[in-house]
Amino acid sequence: MAFSFFGKKSSPTSVSRPNSRETPSTPGQPEPLPVVADELISLDFTRPGEAFDPGSQVQEVENQVPPTIEQAAMLFSADQAQLACSSLEAAIHGPPLGNYEQRAWGMLFDLYQQLGRQQAFEILAIEYAGKFETSPPAWRGAGGQVRSPAAASSRTTVSLSGVLNAKASESLKQLQSLAEKSPMVRLDLVKITDAEDQGCALLRSSLATLKKQKRDYLLGGADRLAALLVRKITVGKREREPIWLLLLDLYQYLGAQEPFEDTAVNYAVTFEVSPPSWEVIKAKPAAADTLEDEAGAECVLDGDLQGNDNTMVAAIRGHSEDGDEVAVDVSGLRRMDFVAATQLMNLVLELKAHGKSVRFKQASHLITALWEIIGLDRIATIETRKT
Repeated sequence: MAFSFFGKKSSPTSVSRPNSRETPSTPGQPEPLPVVADELISLDFTRPGEAFDPGSQVQEVENQVPPTIEQAAMLFSADQAQLACSSLEAAIHGPPLGNYEQRAWGMLFDLYQQLGRQQAFEILAIEYAGKFETSPPAWRGAGGQVRSPAAASSRTTVSLSGVLNAKASESLKQLQSLAEKSPMVRLDLVKITDAEDQGCALLRSSLATLKKQKRDYLLGGADRLAALLVRKITVGKREREPIWLLLLDLYQYLGAQEPFEDTAVNYAVTFEVSPPSWEVIKAKPAAADTLEDEAGAECVLDGDLQGNDNTMVAAIRGHSEDGDEVAVDVSGLRRMDFVAATQLMNLVLELKAHGKSVRFKQASHLITALWEIIGLDRIATIETRKT
């Protein structure tokens, strides 16, 4: 048995974690992840979760995930891949697992690829073909991750919307954090409806930092924002200097040399300074053109997600503004620990309360199993990649 987490209609619900099989945990006191002991039989992962939210209502429902699958998924989420392997190797040769038979094999294939155990993978593939009378999966190289060019380049996206003002600070901090983890980040500007001096100054500063750190970035809707800023400046009227300067930066980014030079002269006349100089633009990052053509690039989660990850929340929330469904590419998501999974569950519940649905694409069997344990599959669509 496990728990389904559904809150009152008036507010989002947090995932809860009982301390035992009978009694929920004390509100506000989250349990740490289980300590892995030498004897696997002592581990009990049947009811994982976070701190109980007093505003939530917990309903007990049937959970069909076999205990051996739960154990392996939780071991892996706690970064105990070798123990997870041992558990799964025993599980696939043990009692029947019902609908989770192929899931268990898929999880073991994923683990062998992540651990670089190609020989064990190939032996397992032969067993798989004989047991299921179908073609086994192929070895896909280090880490076993196959990504589309767009997903590999975009990684994830931060969006700015409404008025570009001082409130943009938090989103821009998240952009900087993403840039430290990914070779390329994308900032969507298409939903900005107005701009103020402070917001323009913050955006200029953030882009300047990325440039100084030699980070690759893409700006979605830079042309639209430039068109908006043009309407906010007046030649000879000595005000809104940050808006002038951001407009020049956008023209530079877009490669629009003629508008840049005209605006630079007008800026120099208005503020009685030397005009900024045009810089030779380097080639755009790989796959940039593809990404620029995408209408709202797909949200991407990858790598390892641990603890409370604000960049994950920002990415999904940002994409939730584009429509009623958020599509999240998780083909490159290697591992997620229990705290991050709980945070994701709570975020999906929050979006669901606002009429939004979430669809996770190309999830690994390991990630899917963890999400099914906490009940994420009951409130979101999870598309597991083929074994």
